[in-house]
Parts: sequence; structure tokens; C-alpha cells
Amino acid sequence: MTDISLLKGITISITSIVMVFLVLLGLLLILTSFKYIFKEKTEKPIKIENAPVQMQKDPLEEDEETKTVAALTALILANEDQQDKHYQVTSIKRVK
Repeated sequence: MTDISLLKGITISITSIVMVFLVLLGLLLILTSFKYIFKEKTEKPIKIENAPVQMQKDPLEEDEETKTVAALTALILANEDQQDKHYQVTSIKRVK
């Protein structure tokens, strides 16, 4: 190997760092130009008339996912101050 002096090593390091930042700056410019190059054409807004909404008796559906989320939320709130307690869900009832 050839001997490289300290000054030569520093100039190679600074040159390499500058080149990396220039490449990153070029990539940044290319990516930001995509926003203008591939811009979607906006169409005229369509007017939508409001139709009368019929209220259903029960607007929220009761399915297993909703019950599971409700149970987990209740357990999180119950376990907030006391981290070492263990709880078991026995039933899930909706309160109106």
C-alpha cells in the first residue's frame, strides 16, 4: 500500500462527504420534482344534493369486533392505576 499523509486523508474525507451530500441533494430535487411532473389534473367539483337521511333504530352495529374493542378499552381503563391486577371478562352488555 502507499503511504497517505494526514492532510491527504483529510482532503479525501472532506471530498467524499461533499460528494455524498451532493448526490443526496440531487435525489431530493428529483423526488420533489415528481410532485410537479406527475400532478393530477383537477376536475370541476360535482354538486351533490343532500338526500333526507332516515334514522335507524340502532345506528351502531353490534358485532364481535365492536364487543372486543369495548372490552379491551374497559380493561385498559380499569387497569390504569393498578398494573398488577388481573381481570377476566365474563359478559359484555351494551348500556344505552
